[in-house]
Amino acid sequence: MERRERERGAVALPSRLKPQAEKEADAEKRIRSLLWRYQPEFVLGGNLDIVFTRSSNTPVSLSQRQGSGTLRLHVLFSRAPESILEDVIRFCFAHRDQPEAKNLRNRILDYVGENRHQTIATMSGPGPFSPRGKIYDLEKTLRRVIRKYVPERRLVSSRPAIGWSKRPTIKLMGKWIETSPGEQNVIIINRRLDDERVPAYYLEYNVYHELLHDLFSIHRSQGRWIRHSAEFQAREKTYPLYTRAREWEINELPSLTMAENAIR
Repeated sequence: MERRERERGAVALPSRLKPQAEKEADAEKRIRSLLWRYQPEFVLGGNLDIVFTRSSNTPVSLSQRQGSGTLRLHVLFSRAPESILEDVIRFCFAHRDQPEAKNLRNRILDYVGENRHQTIATMSGPGPFSPRGKIYDLEKTLRRVIRKYVPERRLVSSRPAIGWSKRPTIKLMGKWIETSPGEQNVIIINRRLDDERVPAYYLEYNVYHELLHDLFSIHRSQGRWIRHSAEFQAREKTYPLYTRAREWEINELPSLTMAENAIR
């Protein structure tokens, strides 16, 4: 099976050398030791749950209620150095004034930014992801989009890999994944679009959109994450069928999603 997937051009995301559960257990131990400095009652009472998630929207969050709490951290913090974990604890638990809170938040976001390739949750877990679907071949679509609209990626060595998600998702139609330096970036397209009811121009638009992320990388500016810069948006609108694709997305995609859910 593995060999067959490779032959079909399947994409595999970078593997983790150490089991993730082991990393999380080690990070939790370090976090609880740091808590002694700030709120030992959480340690003594055993009233704090520490949960590692793959949500890239909120990398750090704390919910508290009647002396108990849940600290949620993105899995990238399971590999964070002691200084970053201490910043997280101080940000969430220590009494601090507004300037200090801002500095702590900025340091945490700097760490997230520097490790951005670890923060983006995939649409269906680790690969391999095959580009060949029942209706559409994403590798052919990618080559066509590059040839027509993104000449900056005409060299094979500069292109991201592409594949279908392992299962359909409800909202996200595509995801660009930035990997570690020296590794090939990855584009994952929602398998829901591998459907004869989806026009080729809409699939092509999605591949084009994700490919633009490869050109205009996500970055921080004035304390905010910029995913779609003005330059990105201007370039996106040069796609000849941009308006038509967006109209199809608004008017037709919801009915495709509802029909899929009804079948299940």
